[in-house]
Amino acid sequence: MSFDLQLFNFAHGITDLSPILDWVVVFFAQYLPYVAALIAFIIIVREKVWKKKIWAFLVLTFSFVFSKGFVVEAIHYFYDRPRPFLALGLNPLFPELSNAFPSSHAVILTTIALVIYLLNRKAGVWFFIFAIVNGITRVVAGVHWPTDIVGGIILAFFGVFLALKLFPEREYISSPHQEEKVEESIAHE
Repeated sequence: MSFDLQLFNFAHGITDLSPILDWVVVFFAQYLPYVAALIAFIIIVREKVWKKKIWAFLVLTFSFVFSKGFVVEAIHYFYDRPRPFLALGLNPLFPELSNAFPSSHAVILTTIALVIYLLNRKAGVWFFIFAIVNGITRVVAGVHWPTDIVGGIILAFFGVFLALKLFPEREYISSPHQEEKVEESIAHE
């Protein structure tokens, strides 16, 4: 038995033990991304430095378009990996109809977590926790294999890495210390 299948069986084994537990799993698996996106939007909008705010939106938008819009869709088109509940004939806690690999939810939540972490490390840690909880609950719900989640996380890191190469923070946001140096050099001329 593959390691992926063993992890899936272990995680999915807790379903149907309690209706309340199943409801919690469904909430975190389906609705946590909406809550996280709303909180992330508020954090970015409340950023005091407008250049940093624009930079965060640029990195987030590019990462989403590249990772989710192009790469995930291309993988789904060329690689048809059935969801666990279809492959194993199980009843999921909720149905999902698209291909399993990679997890779009993992891509989206990890991308948000990475960008928020770059703005605010403490809040970013919470967003990484959101991404991990969402990934685990999607496996428990029976709609993803563990490697679907890992693939989504890796893809998010790659998308944000590429966005940071295209939109380097230092070119969009100058530190207050750098602004003081520029003001001093202008004053001395």
